[in-house]
Amino acid sequence: MSTELIVKLREKTGAGMMDCKKALTEAGGDMEKAVESLRKKGLADAAKRSARTAKEGLIAAHIAPDGRKAAIVELNCETDFVAKTDEFQALAAELAKSAAEGSLKDAAGAQEQVKGLSGKVGENMMLRRLERFELQGPGRIDAYIHSSGAKKGALVELSAASEAAARHDAAAALGKELAMQVVAMGPRWLAIEDIPAEAVAKEREIFATQVKAEGKPEAAVPKIVEGKLRKLFFQAFCLIEQLSMRDNKTPVRQLIADASKAAGAALEVRRFVRYQLGEE
Repeated sequence: MSTELIVKLREKTGAGMMDCKKALTEAGGDMEKAVESLRKKGLADAAKRSARTAKEGLIAAHIAPDGRKAAIVELNCETDFVAKTDEFQALAAELAKSAAEGSLKDAAGAQEQVKGLSGKVGENMMLRRLERFELQGPGRIDAYIHSSGAKKGALVELSAASEAAARHDAAAALGKELAMQVVAMGPRWLAIEDIPAEAVAKEREIFATQVKAEGKPEAAVPKIVEGKLRKLFFQAFCLIEQLSMRDNKTPVRQLIADASKAAGAALEVRRFVRYQLGEE
């Protein structure tokens, strides 16, 4: 049973994560049957505070001491006041560490820890999501959490041609810079080839319609459309195609090339993940 479905049932009924998981399993994934089952068991209104929406919270990340494992989590609560408390922040950090170590596999596994603090402060809380990275070869993982309220954060994984290159200061600087780039610029994909074909086709159609409406010569339309596609879509939403947040001039691919040269071996971005509080 997917964690997303379990979380949705929890948000809808206020029942515990394990109760929701069990109800969905028994209902074969049918949401309405699961709701009915929980209501029959008297679990759908288990706590008055569950009716209040947990929309505040923070993003936390943890990189294991060996640098080969990391995780990022989103922990939600009802108010920004609680999100700023030491206890809430400590819980988020603890969950991120457990996720990085691999002992916390999904949001359902954090139920008891979250429930304890939730009962103590009297606010509805939930671990909304988590993602874990683990290196499979030479490389490094870097994290960045935006200092303003910890509402945004990212993990970036670099692969390297050698362990020496991965440990080089240039690789460390690149990893940190790219994690900040991801948080600041919000890319959706790593490279052009990662974009679904239907998404590219849709954007191309939109740009073509716009260009034709401007009265451009028919023969010039394809070239203008491709230019818009590259600048307004690929460059905006592909990390490798973006320009540096620092000067809006230097291509990210140039930053990678320069760091690779300084490190003495090739460095590549393998993957990244970006969390923003409340985002789908």
